[in-house]
Amino acid sequence: MKTKSPRLPVFIHLPERVFLAGGTVFVRLRTLDELEEFWLEYRDKFSFACEGKLSEQPSFLREYEWVFGSTKVAVVRTVLRWGQSGIDCEFYDWANHDPQMHEMFFLDRDANRDSMIQKGIWSEKNEADFRADSARRSAATYRGWWRFCNLPNGYSASEWLNGDQGHEELIDPYMSYEEVATSLQEQTFDDWRQSDFGELESHNVESMDELIRYWKDERAKGEDYYGEENQIT
Repeated sequence: MKTKSPRLPVFIHLPERVFLAGGTVFVRLRTLDELEEFWLEYRDKFSFACEGKLSEQPSFLREYEWVFGSTKVAVVRTVLRWGQSGIDCEFYDWANHDPQMHEMFFLDRDANRDSMIQKGIWSEKNEADFRADSARRSAATYRGWWRFCNLPNGYSASEWLNGDQGHEELIDPYMSYEEVATSLQEQTFDDWRQSDFGELESHNVESMDELIRYWKDERAKGEDYYGEENQIT
């Protein structure tokens, strides 16, 4: 397992309004008008974005900081300062690090099937799913999984991706590094969009349009809105 101490990404400088590796752009948009103006100018160029949210101790982006790009991977790599921050990928060898829990996983899986059969609640679909999972994840083939490592500020590698979102688990230890990194970065972008990860939120074109409409409606109603405290009146 890698143990290199990571640099906190938020302190790694990103030049503003300059095209970076992968074609991303970092920008500070402190008012709703600035956000809308930027998006109107670049909507046809950027398909994805990541927004920094209010946080007492930000690790990646501060409030009103954005990264825009044409791919999910490029946006995530910029936000994480990939290649500079120390954040990386590793294969977690579960079978060797925790052999007892590795063995228990398969025993529990079989025991659950037997129990449901005895109760008469095991369906044909349950059996089909069981056989498919057993074929993919046997004691010989399911030895561990790929994950991010060297995450900053106390973020846990085991909890980085929300498993409830149905992310693909990468269990082949012989996958190429680039394939692994690309898949985990895409999954990370989707997780920022779907989960309650408080510091960051990712967007596609549709959600950017929706976000701006929402804040404009809130402003029209006299409610709090994006960048209100920065608006010069």
